[in-house]
Amino acid sequence: MLFKRLHKSLTDLITKQEIAGCVCWIGDDKKTNFFEAYGYAQKVPKQVRVDRDTIFDLASLTKPIITALSIMQLYEKKQIKMNDTIEKHLPDFRSRKNGNKTIRQLLTHTSGLPSWFPLYILTEAQRTEYLTQTNTGKNSVIYSCLGYILLGKIVEAVSGLSLDGYSQEHIFKKIGLKNTMFGPVTKDNIAATELGNLHEKKLASKYGSIADVKWRDYVIRGEVHDGNSFYAFKGVSGNAGLFSNASDLAKIMRYYLAGEIVGLKSLSQMLTDHTGGEEKRGLGWVIDPYPQLFTLNTFFHTGFTGTMLLVVRETNLIVILLTNAVHPVVRVDVMPPLRLRVARFISSLTESAGTIA
Repeated sequence: MLFKRLHKSLTDLITKQEIAGCVCWIGDDKKTNFFEAYGYAQKVPKQVRVDRDTIFDLASLTKPIITALSIMQLYEKKQIKMNDTIEKHLPDFRSRKNGNKTIRQLLTHTSGLPSWFPLYILTEAQRTEYLTQTNTGKNSVIYSCLGYILLGKIVEAVSGLSLDGYSQEHIFKKIGLKNTMFGPVTKDNIAATELGNLHEKKLASKYGSIADVKWRDYVIRGEVHDGNSFYAFKGVSGNAGLFSNASDLAKIMRYYLAGEIVGLKSLSQMLTDHTGGEEKRGLGWVIDPYPQLFTLNTFFHTGFTGTMLLVVRETNLIVILLTNAVHPVVRVDVMPPLRLRVARFISSLTESAGTIA
């Protein structure tokens, strides 16, 4: 069995309690080669097993799958241009420090906006002031959740729809997705994330008073784990908030690679390296994430909750790894080596077999 080693590795992760549970899907634009579920969707206060249909909080996979895709659809309709400034579409940014930053810069994380800030500890007026005026002054790649929050707002301003409404109309409905949505999600088969908000609380406390935040003290399940998305934007934002399962994600990627969500010309723009350097960025995606393992035509993204999408463009090989690695507590060091382990396995398999058949 070609995937015996991967099966053992993922089984061991559960046995050793490195993660609670996971689903792994590997295939291409036509075939499914590997599709297995391991461990638990929830461990506390009760145990619930993962299955292949389990829905996960995708966290930052929202960025390429919803936000960047939506921007590119509006670009194709000539409703926006890549060099449009933020202030062209969001009036609060006019004549402000970040007003002249472009959509392309936001997509490639080169706008100079800070990586993160707990926007929910600010009043609405303070939040606007922070987003319009705060900038690091750098034009190198700074991975910014704040930048993608603004892209989500631009989608809403240009389309006249909420981000979830736009996604439903122009992505989910178009593909026929049944298990992909923004939260809150009321379906039964959902992987839990953190027990309470301890990780977020610790981070936010470094930036100001957190006394007025109604911190969650229960197992987070069906609600977005990300604090800014949950507290500041009611679970719908450009940086996080999307829920889905492996089957729906595979379907999205197949349509995407075929040029059926955005055209092939737009697809090529999204998958081109726009930044160079060590951390290469396309429009929404990380390009060439494992240069020692795959070619330059590989793209990828991850999510804080423990998710990963990797595509090798030459063969349209799609690798989907969904875990609830933040359940019941956040351990930030768990996922990078796990993702690398899966990537190494895929690389060795493709080298020995040419392609995964």
